[in-house]
Amino acid sequence: MASHSEPRIYLFKNSAAIAKGKAVKLSGSAGDTVVVGAANTDRCIGIVQNEASSSLEGAEVALPGGGAKALAGEAISAGDYLCSHTDGRLVKVNAEGDHIIAIAMQDAAENDLFAVEVVVATAHAGL
Repeated sequence: MASHSEPRIYLFKNSAAIAKGKAVKLSGSAGDTVVVGAANTDRCIGIVQNEASSSLEGAEVALPGGGAKALAGEAISAGDYLCSHTDGRLVKVNAEGDHIIAIAMQDAAENDLFAVEVVVATAHAGL
């Protein structure tokens, strides 16, 4: 039986549309706007849980310490450490220095929404 913990949701501004399940990072000095994570080393803070189609709507971001639904950028196995791909979908960590944003709680195929636990860490040798 699969389960995940309740998400810790905060509302942020977004300057462009962001699809549900994508990793996001802070943008600008105010700390109230997010943009899609664009690299495995981006310091992403969470995962968008709504279809944030405009800045008026706002992005509901699941932060570390809770569960979320994430969008897979490749085949994922439960237990994989995950980081942002160039388009914000989550992919497996594969190098020292990658910024871990989640741990997979279930298997997923590319473009599936799947359960994760949101975390923040930096990959080190041996991961």
